[in-house]
Amino acid sequence: MIKGARRVGKSTIAEEFAKKEFKSYILIDFAHTSKAIIDLFDDTYDLDFFFLQL
Repeated sequence: MIKGARRVGKSTIAEEFAKKEFKSYILIDFAHTSKAIIDLFDDTYDLDFFFLQL
């Protein structure tokens, strides 16, 4: 998870890193996602379930 000031390139740098370092990746932009996805992050104790839902 990346936190920081708005409009400084956080999403851009994260996506560029993912493109260069991994065959596939999941990008979740909390400003543009559904409540169902956001709710998944309320309880991440069961990581197997968490990743299955993603």
